[in-house]
Parts: sequence; C-alpha cells; structure tokens
Amino acid sequence: MTNPLSPKLSKRLSKSDVAGLAGIVILAGGLSTRMGSPKALLTLPSGQSLLDYHVQRASQFGVPILIADNAQGFSTQVEDVVTSLIYVEDYQPQSSHPDAKHKHSAGPLGAILSAMQQLLDQPVTDQTGLTDTNNISQWMLVVSCDSLVSATDIWKQVTEFIATTAPQVVDANQQAVTQTSYPQVYCLTDNERMYPLLGLYQFSVAETLQAYLDAGERRVMGFIKPVCQHVAMPESWYALSNLNTQEQFQQASQSLPS
Repeated sequence: MTNPLSPKLSKRLSKSDVAGLAGIVILAGGLSTRMGSPKALLTLPSGQSLLDYHVQRASQFGVPILIADNAQGFSTQVEDVVTSLIYVEDYQPQSSHPDAKHKHSAGPLGAILSAMQQLLDQPVTDQTGLTDTNNISQWMLVVSCDSLVSATDIWKQVTEFIATTAPQVVDANQQAVTQTSYPQVYCLTDNERMYPLLGLYQFSVAETLQAYLDAGERRVMGFIKPVCQHVAMPESWYALSNLNTQEQFQQASQSLPS
C-alpha cells in the first residue's frame, strides 16, 4: 500500500502528487498589531502582496484555495489566479459558555474549522473519478500570512517526513507495507517553537475541534499538542517564520529568489 501523501513536487502538481489533499486555507486575519499594517497586504520585492505570494504558490496544487481574513476583505484584492478562491468566515462557537460569549472570534482555530467545514460540504472525487462520500480521511493544508513559508514548502517538508518515518508493518508474505495510520495534524517546528499554523490537518479532527471551540476554548497550542506530530523545518526557514515587525519582514523578503 502506498503512502497517500506523495512528496513529489513540480511546477504544476499532478493529481497523483496531491492525492488526499482536499484544499488549502490561507490565514490572513491576524490583527498585525506589531507590524503596523495588515501582513497579508505587505509588499514583497517582486511587487506582489504577501497574500498574492501565498495564493500563487497554493495554485500549483489545483485544489480549492480558501482565504480566511476575519472579514477584512483581503480576498477581493488578490491577483487573478488559475484556481478560484473561496472566502470563508471564521467559525463562531455555538455555546452558552460564559467564556465564549466575550470573544468576538474563535481565532485561527475558528478559521481552520470553518475552512474544514466548507470543504467537507463539497463532494470529493478520487483518482478514478468516483465521488468519495467518506472524505473524513482527506487533508487540508494550512498556511499563515505571518510567514514566507509557502504551501509548496509545507507540503514537501511534511510529505517527505511521512515517507521517511511512517511505521512499517509486514504482511503475510513478509512484504513491508507502509502503515496508513497517521497523526491528525503535522506542524512545522524550528529549534524553539512549533508552528501550528504551518501544517497539514486531517478532517477527522474537525469534530473534536468544534467541541473544543464550543466549550469556550481558543488556545491554539492547547488544542494542537495532543494531536500534532512535529516536523522539523530547515534552518534556512527560521527567519521566514513568525514575522511580526517590518524589520523582520524586510529581512525575510530579501532572501526570496528574485
């Protein structure tokens, strides 16, 4: 049995290369307090906005691209791409819990859940052309606009990690077969922290995530830690992640190919 998360990458990814990937959500709704202006609209040396940069790279996958911008309207400013964009509103907790009432948003977890629910409502077609009604095993890639690590970067790093670390089982004929039981979330990490908003999420986590938010919780790390597998990122990506100031952004953007 082959690994459903292929590590192959190309200019335009084939269906077999992205088997199991149902969509990509780009998180662009941060408050950008320290940056001083919306991170999604920051301009790269190429003239692209940061959001355009992420959309362009996500479009290589040929899967739906969802933009969660916390109702700031950034999705209307994205340059034309070959893949249509889907705007999603953050999930609003359905709870009478007192903590939930005082929070105007469920934060990035609310955006992730809303994107999952949007994709789960869409029929998934497998490689044979048949509709897969049990798409709970599908995956969604999460990209954040506080980083220059793109969807293609995350996909390559995570799928290569899976290909080299997935446990093996032996069948009756003594043939090694890749086991298909994976963690529900894979997140990139550096030498200091985990990046839960740069990762791969299985739809099977959606129900648990909704219950977590409806209970009044919104702490990302509190939810992620029990279900997440860490995937180390290359050291050269450290300066591209968690960009919070203009200086950090300018330094990181200079490292991109012209």
